[in-house]
Amino acid sequence: MNRILCLSLMLTALSLPLFGFSESEEYTRAMWVEKTELGEEEESILETAQQNSINVLYVKGIEEDPQVTADFIQEADSKGIQVHALGGEPSWALEDNQDKYKAFVDEVMEYNQSVSPGQQFTGIHFKVQPQYLEEWYDDQPRVLREWKANITAGIQSVPEDSTLEISHSIPFWLDEMETPGQSDVPFNHWLIQQFDHTTILAFRDTLETTNGIVALTENELEAADQAGKQILVGITTAETGRNWTTFFEEGPESMHMHLNLMDKHLGEHSSYAGYAIDDYANLKQQEETPSEEDMEKQQKRGTYVWEAETLINEKDKILDFAKENNINLLYTRLDLTQPYSAYSHFVEAADAAGIEVHAMGGHPSWALKEEEHRILKLVDYVKSYNQDVNENQSFDGIHLDIEPYVEPSWSTDQASVLKQWMGNLERFVEETKENSDLEASMDMAMWFDDIETPGSPETPFNEWVIGLMDHTSVMAFRDQAEGIIQAAENEVNFSEKLGKDILISVEIKENPSHPHISFYEEGKEVMENQLSLVDEAFQSYSSYQGYTVHAYRYWDGAKE
Repeated sequence: MNRILCLSLMLTALSLPLFGFSESEEYTRAMWVEKTELGEEEESILETAQQNSINVLYVKGIEEDPQVTADFIQEADSKGIQVHALGGEPSWALEDNQDKYKAFVDEVMEYNQSVSPGQQFTGIHFKVQPQYLEEWYDDQPRVLREWKANITAGIQSVPEDSTLEISHSIPFWLDEMETPGQSDVPFNHWLIQQFDHTTILAFRDTLETTNGIVALTENELEAADQAGKQILVGITTAETGRNWTTFFEEGPESMHMHLNLMDKHLGEHSSYAGYAIDDYANLKQQEETPSEEDMEKQQKRGTYVWEAETLINEKDKILDFAKENNINLLYTRLDLTQPYSAYSHFVEAADAAGIEVHAMGGHPSWALKEEEHRILKLVDYVKSYNQDVNENQSFDGIHLDIEPYVEPSWSTDQASVLKQWMGNLERFVEETKENSDLEASMDMAMWFDDIETPGSPETPFNEWVIGLMDHTSVMAFRDQAEGIIQAAENEVNFSEKLGKDILISVEIKENPSHPHISFYEEGKEVMENQLSLVDEAFQSYSSYQGYTVHAYRYWDGAKE
């Protein structure tokens, strides 16, 4: 990232106004403490909390020796840190376990009565995630109905004169569920009304875009504004393997910059009270792991397999080529009439070799509204495929290559084509991300920075695309490093600003009329040398993930 820009963002974040949580003059900075022995790690937990300005801890249960819990809370209290008792398992949502909520409340109340005020929990926090139950997928309405009843019973078990803060964690997507018995009320609205504060598990690593933290929590914040309740936004630092869901790869400095900027974005809501980090163990691991800026990144090195029949008939040859050329990313076109078995063994073998496989599709006409169904058909096929096969046979993402500027309508009504394309792309990302961990990506022409975004003329179209996708591959088709760098630098810079990933795509297919856009004449060795210069130029950018070569068929047959 541009260092001046980074410093400016950090200074802006540090100068943000602070608003209250309860009677505090500061935002809440909470942290979960789960699966951790308080007695063994008390010093480390509190040190980590202070280093990260944490002022509320959600601590799992009560130690077998209550004195250990009492000593921990007393020490935390001396440092200005509140401790809330944390309880919950996915099974607590089921009717058979309704007594779990009540029993936990009773346990906390009994503990608080047995110790001095400075050793008491100041709140109870429930973290129940029924989406991890088999029953959730067998009979979701029943689980929601029973969960609602259990929550009600748990809250009613708290004495009316209790001063405990009662809160709950919920995923961001419950606004899509109806409240049992109240079909006109989204379930997240009902939940928010039940608790003093609610923590929304918005596990993403970016603020902007339709799939960023700001957009994903807007509904809950508006509901809490109206209800006079408070919202914390939960993020994770766990090493999930899904980069867009966690701040693990970004490192503590980048995470805190984003979190402080989140105060600015969400602070205009009266309900916004701060954020919560999941959790102590993950945060500790993140702090002990060098960030990507401090260690050599594994660059992506990919190619395109455009012919579905080639993928089906030449599996071994493609994998051998990938291994020989250190390829770790494949965009593969699919024939959607084929059974899943046509691809599962190939994807499994690629996974074993450390190669990501992204299903690919595209045609210039796919930019038009009337062809949206073709994009959705691809998405439906891949998502159904992933649900049917083993995890190591799953596609990692879906990649689009749509180039509508070769369509006649582009020259006659470019604005209309762009608007239709934007709608199709938004639908693509929405459908791809719904209930899946698939990565959404696309190819983008290098000259889109000269195209205005319909409805937002001050925004270049390349910026709109980058903000929407998980990663973008900019087609910087030139045969010299200098030209490639110049063609892609705007996209790399903007990706860095958003914390998005970007790849650079180059061409090796013959193009007699425009030889300067392809490495066909120069051959593989020259291409490798030029791409190493591109790597060197962009190596300090965390957004830059590597390059792809178009395409397997031409690369395989290119001269040395």
